[in-house]
Amino acid sequence: MLFINGDKTFRVDADRKGVLMSDVETIEYGCKSTAGLAKAFVKIAENTDPLGGKVWLLFLTLPSLLISLPSMQVQGVDEAMLTQALQFEAEGMTGVSSQEMRVAFQFLKAEDEMSDYWLVQIEQLAWDDLLKALKQRKCQLGGLLHPGALPVSIHDAEAPEWLRIEAWSNQVLALHRSETRLSMQALSFDNPHWQAELDQWLQDQGESPVSETLLNYRVEVLPDTEHRYDLFDGSQLAQWLGLWAQTLIGRKAAEAAVLKLTANFNVDLAWMAGSGLAALLLCGLHAGWFMHQRVYFEGETERLTKVEKAMADLRKQISASSDQKQKLETSINKISADAELIPNTIKKLQQRPALLLRALADGRHEQLIIETLDSRLDEVVVGGITLQQHLGNELAGHLNGGLQALNWRVESPTKENMALFEGEAGPWSFKLKLVDEGIPGFAVAEKK
Repeated sequence: MLFINGDKTFRVDADRKGVLMSDVETIEYGCKSTAGLAKAFVKIAENTDPLGGKVWLLFLTLPSLLISLPSMQVQGVDEAMLTQALQFEAEGMTGVSSQEMRVAFQFLKAEDEMSDYWLVQIEQLAWDDLLKALKQRKCQLGGLLHPGALPVSIHDAEAPEWLRIEAWSNQVLALHRSETRLSMQALSFDNPHWQAELDQWLQDQGESPVSETLLNYRVEVLPDTEHRYDLFDGSQLAQWLGLWAQTLIGRKAAEAAVLKLTANFNVDLAWMAGSGLAALLLCGLHAGWFMHQRVYFEGETERLTKVEKAMADLRKQISASSDQKQKLETSINKISADAELIPNTIKKLQQRPALLLRALADGRHEQLIIETLDSRLDEVVVGGITLQQHLGNELAGHLNGGLQALNWRVESPTKENMALFEGEAGPWSFKLKLVDEGIPGFAVAEKK
């Protein structure tokens, strides 16, 4: 683990459980900005013993933000969409395009209809350079994070409730851990009212059984706490780094905002591939079902043909009995009618998938997206998203008119407001169910 300041770096080594295996080593190289982090890492690695297989970096000047979003806006959204929302909010605070940044975040608490997140970010080019430098040293990046907001108490790592004030080079962080949440306040020293705002925040938190202060390079007049730690003190620095090692390598790594190496994942491409696979699977299932039905009905046709021949032979044998002859003729007429309808039924069943896809294509509005086609035993469920609430009903009306002859009953769509647009409704997700009325519904002779 490397704790990188502006002009120095402190190194400790730990085992797989996060227990320190060495004293703190001071390396006379540091870094002042993320743009030079890769070069600084190379210098640091050249002036110390070989690094371990996995390296954790605590970088003092890593950009960090405390971001609050309306809870209704982020409720139920997936991680990718939440990341985009936080990046957009960070872009408004920093002026740096979210497209050029890589971010990591940690949820803190939800209160007063707002959700708080602790976010760290780095330029994508700087991130790529850092990974390249690590690879050249045959090291794997465990994670990159800001050294602030250690999620456990320094005085008692097992304490369920505690409060800590941290003074860093450009901001002061205040944290309060209770049994149910972790609250945080981040105040820039450029804010002339930061002390008054800090006092108000501490007053809102109330008394805490454990209170502590952590000092680094910045010496400021801070409110009194029960315990005080100074990272200029070698033993206290080692204690603090040891807690970070246990947190990151141990059981509480999920409570920190850590930039980690992840596999590249193209969401749009994956969605397209998944949609294509689903369509192929659906077509394959339909094809298999239709082949099964075709074999079945061809066998029935052959069987009925044999029966008809047998009945003809039997008719000759019982010609003497008029009553028996009438019964046999009635049965023969019914069998003949069924034998004539079976090819029509097979033909319509073969055309159903193509006609359904053509009806969806013809009836789909440009502001409506079909995401899924789910085939079940007796129904097909069409799912998707629409920017206008009525478009799902229009699609249902179009299908009802175009697929009625194929013995599908189109039910009214169910819609749900996804509430992703701020200040207005929409978009809506919808599901449209096509219920199979059964094979007897096809028993209509084709008009010549």
